Order: sequence, then C-alpha cells, then structure tokens
Amino acid sequence: MFQDYNKIEQQIAEHQAKIEELQEQMALAERKKEGVIAFDKALVNIAAEYQMDEEELYVARGEQIVEWLVSQLSDEDAPDYVNTLKARVARSLKKGGDTPRRGRGAAAKSKGKGSEPKLETGHYRNPYTGATIEKKKRNPKPLNQWVEEHGLDIVQSWKI
Repeated sequence: MFQDYNKIEQQIAEHQAKIEELQEQMALAERKKEGVIAFDKALVNIAAEYQMDEEELYVARGEQIVEWLVSQLSDEDAPDYVNTLKARVARSLKKGGDTPRRGRGAAAKSKGKGSEPKLETGHYRNPYTGATIEKKKRNPKPLNQWVEEHGLDIVQSWKI
C-alpha cells in the first residue's frame, strides 16, 4: 500500500517537473512572439523613416528570401507554408502553360479534357481540414478540388 503511495508521489513529481519544463518552453515561445512583433514594428518605422514601402523592402531582400525558401523546399519536415507555396507555384505555372513536361506520357495524359489526376485508390486526409475522402474508381469532386487547390503531388502525400 505504501509502495503505491510512494509510486504515485513520484509520478506527481515527474509530472510537475514536466509541467515546469513546458511552462518554460511556453514563456520562451511568448518571448519570441513578442520579438517578432517588435521586429515588425521596427521594420515599419524604419521603412517610414526612409520613405520606403513594404514591397521595396522585400525587393531589397529578395535574393536572400529566395535562397532561404529554396533551402526549405528540400526539407522533408518542411512547415505547412512551404507545401502551400509549392502548390501555389505549381498552380501558377499550370495556368500560365509553363508546366514542365516529363515526356510523352505526361503530355498525353494532360491532353484529354476532363481527365482526372491519377491518384491511387484509398483514403486521403486533408491535414488542413481533417476531412477524409475515399477514392475508389473515379476521384470524388472534393478530391479533385484538393488537387486543384494544393497540387497533385501534395494530395498524393495525404494518402493514409
């Protein structure tokens, strides 16, 4: 009986230590958030002082921004915004007709009007909404909408 009591007391102490660690992490995250807000305000003030608008700031740092984004693209654990950016660029290229060709097979598939993107049968879960769709023979409309919105490669990665 006392062993159970001591074991429970030990578990409580472990949980309290974990709570303190999480509170420290939360305080650090809050500090970083405040830093981002302060940085943004300082940037706006500097831009106003030198009569620059936001676009001019981004253009001035454009090369560094692009290099940083490209470095993020190869990361397997890339944040959601990187995957969203990939999908948007793919859609933009597709609309502009600049889609890279991979050979005769890709060109033949894209010629047919109303042809659906080729997805394997199975279940797909949208990480943004949590919605799950089952694909049997043909793509359900919501699945085609996901492909149009996020890109085929991204939706293929959502297969569960």
